[in-house]
Amino acid sequence: MAKFRREKVGRYSLVHRGEFADIGGFVRKAMNPDRRLAAGRGAPGLFDFDGKRFVCRQYLHGGWLRGVTKGTFLGEQRAEAELNITAYLEENNFPVVEALGYISRRGIIANDLFFVSVFVNDARDLIEYFRTSDGRDRLRMARELGIYFFMLGELGVYHPDLHLKNVLVDPLAHLMFLDFDKALRKKVTLNDYEKMFWRLDRHVQKYGDQFGDPVTDRERAIFLRTFERLSGQKIMARMQENRGKKERSARLG
Repeated sequence: MAKFRREKVGRYSLVHRGEFADIGGFVRKAMNPDRRLAAGRGAPGLFDFDGKRFVCRQYLHGGWLRGVTKGTFLGEQRAEAELNITAYLEENNFPVVEALGYISRRGIIANDLFFVSVFVNDARDLIEYFRTSDGRDRLRMARELGIYFFMLGELGVYHPDLHLKNVLVDPLAHLMFLDFDKALRKKVTLNDYEKMFWRLDRHVQKYGDQFGDPVTDRERAIFLRTFERLSGQKIMARMQENRGKKERSARLG
């Protein structure tokens, strides 16, 4: 496992594996980025430092809890877990965006947490890739995605919130995964795989409702057949049966 250093600057702590002569300067840039990648509270910030470009993403609670906690955490476990999982996957040749570390900003009772990673230039997420690529490239990418989902489980990482927005495609059409905030190390079962696939399916449907279907049924089938071939598990029939149950329940509701 990668070794991380902890360095303190005032009420900030930077846990990292980089080499910086000016830790204070790095933290100041991360907290006051050059621009935001999106609008709204907690949107990732983009900044340059020592010739590299970084992304700083603040951790936020989901749902009603965010209104109570204002995005603060009693410990650093959430950031520490994501950093360890990302480093573990990198060490095992799984394609992840390079993580630098995380920043903890100490408050009176709790901390604000920020995850820092290296920015991938000229990359696009998988939603954009599927929307703009031709049929042959889309099928190849659906197959490749099935391979990496299988690999993720074989490495013992369960990611309940893995979707097409946190998979990037670099200029050479290589996949890079990011945002392992909710992931955990465990023995990944067929039920776990199915949960990950349903999460992926809901995300695709959500974008389909808004912008037109970014992924076709053929590409979905290629993805699942690739997983079946590698795992020896017949998950397509299982998911079709469960989809039927979900639809019947929705009609009854």
